Amino acid sequence: MSRVSIRYKSLLATAAVAAIAHGTAFAQDTAVQSNEEAPDQGPEIVVIGTQIQGAQINDVLPVTVLDETAIENTGAASGDELFRAIPQAGTVAFNEQNATTQNSARGDVGSINLRDLGTGNTLLLINGRRMTLHPGFQTELLVPVVSSDTNEIAPGSIRRVEILRDGASAIYGADAVAGVINTVLKGGMTGGFVEGDYRMSDGTGLYSYTLSGGYGFNFGGGRGNITVYGSYFHENGMGTEEREYAADENRLPLVEGTDFEGDASFNNRNTFGPFGQFDIIGVSSTNPRTPIGDDDFYLQPSTFPGCRLDFGNGICARNGTTPTTAVRYNQNFDGTLISEKNRYNALALLSYELTDNLEFYFEGSFYRSESRRNNEASAILGATPFRISRNAYWNPFGPIGSPNRLTAPGITIAAGGADIDLERYRFVDVGSRDVSVDKDTYRLVAGLKGSFGEWDFDTGFLYSEADLVDLARNRVSMTLAQNAINRTTPDAYNPFNGGCLGDPGEGDCTPNSEAVLDSIRVDVFRKGGTSLALADFKVSRDDLFELPGGNLGIAAGVEWRRESFYDDRDPRLDGTITFTDSITGEFIGSDVVGTSPSPDTSGNREVYSAHAEIFVPLVGPDMDIPLVEELNVQLAGRIERFTDIDETAMVPRVAVSWTTIPGVTFRGAWSEGFRAPNLVQVNDEGTTRVNTRDDFVICQAQVEKNVIANLGACAGQSTVSFRSGTENLVPEDSESINLGIVLEPEFLPGLTLTADYWRVEQRGLVGTFGDDNAIALDLLRRLNGSTNPNVIRNDPTADELALFAGTSLAPAGTIVRVLDPYLNLDSRISKGWDFGLFYAVPDFGLGDFRLRLNAARLKSFIQSAGPDSQELLEGIAAGALPPDVTIGGLGELLEIEGRPKWRVSGSVNWESGPVDIGLFGQYVGEVWDTSVTRDVLLDTDDPNGNFYRVSDWFTTNFSISYSINNDTPLDGTRLRFAINNLFDKDPPLADEQFGYFSELHSARGRVFHVELRKKF
Repeated sequence: MSRVSIRYKSLLATAAVAAIAHGTAFAQDTAVQSNEEAPDQGPEIVVIGTQIQGAQINDVLPVTVLDETAIENTGAASGDELFRAIPQAGTVAFNEQNATTQNSARGDVGSINLRDLGTGNTLLLINGRRMTLHPGFQTELLVPVVSSDTNEIAPGSIRRVEILRDGASAIYGADAVAGVINTVLKGGMTGGFVEGDYRMSDGTGLYSYTLSGGYGFNFGGGRGNITVYGSYFHENGMGTEEREYAADENRLPLVEGTDFEGDASFNNRNTFGPFGQFDIIGVSSTNPRTPIGDDDFYLQPSTFPGCRLDFGNGICARNGTTPTTAVRYNQNFDGTLISEKNRYNALALLSYELTDNLEFYFEGSFYRSESRRNNEASAILGATPFRISRNAYWNPFGPIGSPNRLTAPGITIAAGGADIDLERYRFVDVGSRDVSVDKDTYRLVAGLKGSFGEWDFDTGFLYSEADLVDLARNRVSMTLAQNAINRTTPDAYNPFNGGCLGDPGEGDCTPNSEAVLDSIRVDVFRKGGTSLALADFKVSRDDLFELPGGNLGIAAGVEWRRESFYDDRDPRLDGTITFTDSITGEFIGSDVVGTSPSPDTSGNREVYSAHAEIFVPLVGPDMDIPLVEELNVQLAGRIERFTDIDETAMVPRVAVSWTTIPGVTFRGAWSEGFRAPNLVQVNDEGTTRVNTRDDFVICQAQVEKNVIANLGACAGQSTVSFRSGTENLVPEDSESINLGIVLEPEFLPGLTLTADYWRVEQRGLVGTFGDDNAIALDLLRRLNGSTNPNVIRNDPTADELALFAGTSLAPAGTIVRVLDPYLNLDSRISKGWDFGLFYAVPDFGLGDFRLRLNAARLKSFIQSAGPDSQELLEGIAAGALPPDVTIGGLGELLEIEGRPKWRVSGSVNWESGPVDIGLFGQYVGEVWDTSVTRDVLLDTDDPNGNFYRVSDWFTTNFSISYSINNDTPLDGTRLRFAINNLFDKDPPLADEQFGYFSELHSARGRVFHVELRKKF
């Protein structure tokens, strides 16, 4: 990472102005640190986007800089909140509301996704070197993605954040396709500070506090400096009941008076609850042997319509496979919206000048996070029912004379009784899943930098490691649960006793005894870890030789790094302890209710890379060329070798800036990039997931036999999808273009305006075809006489042979599983604009005013089809597939499930003497929620016109501070009062588990915070 050294003061003004022009903050302000920065160090500006130390390159690059004032304006208490305030940041896939299953990256975690180009395409740096990845991963567009954890960065430890809003693979490496974010820590302090911050969420019991402090001092006659920093953060957490939109998954009351009033999509109560759904074995709908009139039934309160058989205690049975809306369960009951958490941060920075030309530096940091929350009680998977024995104590259709056999008229179950399949059930009486996630991360950097002759160099070694333990209590073992249910004594588990009669969706009013529950409870863990070892050597010179336009700069370097990860699943998930149905003999690789089997996974790779860069000032101001005040060019290239996939990538970069007249600069850049498939995508030996999917083949036969009206009425079935990685994956390619203008009008000194257009094309994106698309492709090919081999089916039964007879399709059995491997598939083109404004208002006697604005406009986000997807699209267009079959995730995805057109942040700061007032605003535009479709469709040309429109969101922060500067013991004390979300704006309603898009919005509401800081 290049630095402007003290010998290069002549460029300081230019670099500072450029930082203004490209961002939302005045970088030079960060040099004014009172007694927190050694007075003899001089101002230092880190120029992101080049490896040439001292190069005058700032005006070539689109860079956003947040200084300490801008960071404070955001009101952030975490790295996640800070980076969300950057308009160019996309949706945050890793967050605690979006991670409620053990297959997700859950806990106190945040991710980064510049431009929405995909999690894992943005490189996060700390003091110029990369961060290790978070140990957890989760699926995004059905493939596992990884990210550094933004919460590892404590806002109070940051001097400055720099965002390069352009592809930088040629400068930094594989994962810089979307850009680079560099966090500069508070090093070089002389003196110290202590600080306390207390926050309260208005109208709730949520509160948090932070205690932090730092101290630095020079030693060795001023040749060295040590700076240490530490902080502790605690938040007590908030339950779902404290927010109306999160308390109940039935949100129909919240859409009353709108076009979506009564739309069933807004009632997300789940069909799996304490009122179970069952299948009586050995009977059928044509010979039901009970008054239910069907082999399938579910339980409900006797006061509900449709009762066919009284079970006693206010409960009855109703025929059917899907409980009606009134019986369904509220998964958010007794849930957690914001987890209880602790964060611990500690870091130490050391530098020492060994000679006048050689400096040793060291950076050590430790981060620990602890979080705890309640998630919904465990429910069985639809594809993995287990059988209740006819001899089970609570079986209502057990042998004649058994203690709980029903004797109502019309029951003609055989004297020996009947087995029953438990097909839908949630173990609510076991309690919510009690989830704790603890993570430890440490980071060590040591290196040397200096000069030999006219050359600058920097070499260092980094080692960082993160380890995580995800522990879920109150899980249920399938083996223990089946054993408990099938006991023949009164201490058996009773799944036939229903829940609460008043509201079946709120808890379980008829729990089994604690002794019985303890016999089926298990704790389930997931342990993960990542590591990063890196060694690099870089040389540069900003004056290799002189050109008419200035000095030519050059840089070159080599880097080696080793990345590793492991994902250790509980024995009940990784295949060590499995479930075999004691009655049917059916085998399942997972013994945990509600969780698919997941194998242990691990992998590592070594990466060797080399880069070179030159900065060519073709024209300078002294050349007096009309309309060419300055013309500068950056050329860079990188080669990178990945050992695990045996691939080598080479990418170039060209960037140009042209100042026509003073105050008007045009800039542009073209670069190629690449992103290697992550270690999980390469090493995943096979992950099974169960989803509800429509079997279009069988349903098409039902349509042709007039069993159902159309494929839209196809009844979804639990379908097993098998996803696997491969070392045959190749890096994704990308091409980036950035064109911009910087205006600094002389008639308005202090004002800088910027506008930048960007375009990124990504090719060979790693993804899965999707099990739903694979089934649709199976239908298309069967209509043409072939099949999709990735859809594996059973041989057709006699009933299925009869169903397909006389149709256009050959007979087909039910789906066993769908093979859905990770492949280099589709391509994507994204386009957009960035706009920036900074105005340091000239002094007119009323104090210092500063205005900032940063706006991001996403113009388009088009996903193109790969070969198989194109085959489907052509089948639909030709009418070979019924119109009910649709292909998601292709075409224009602007505003779809995120990706708003506009994201804007801006601030106004006024300072006069000891008083500082700040006003900060943040805007997130509208998006479409495609999980909600109008009941009565509109006739519209807008392809999204029948989806639910999630409103835009604008929040405002206010702050006021007073600093004491005198000769008393209170000197250096600052009291600050602030309000985040001043007008208490709720997040816009969306059809999500907690009622809003947690990837875009926050549920904290209006937050008051008081901060006391003392410098010494």
